Amino acid sequence: MPLTRAVEFLAKLQKQNRIQVPVEIRQLFKLEPTQFLEVRIRSVETFDNERFYAKVKSDGRITVPWEITWALEIKPGSMLRIELSAAEQA
Repeated sequence: MPLTRAVEFLAKLQKQNRIQVPVEIRQLFKLEPTQFLEVRIRSVETFDNERFYAKVKSDGRITVPWEITWALEIKPGSMLRIELSAAEQA
């Protein structure tokens, strides 16, 4: 079953600007490294949010672009609210 609805979870920003997608979400929706996702990221401390497109790597992580980390002023260890949804096909 591919990602058919938006899924939201909390995550901590790891080293090298990575986010671990929970294994339950990866298994439930069978997320594959070839699948593009739309990611909305919000810092828990602020109300700012940003969107970007990403693929889940084979280790289950998503890399956050440095422009996004700079705009949201987040650093490794920051708590984030993540929303994943399927990227719209053209």
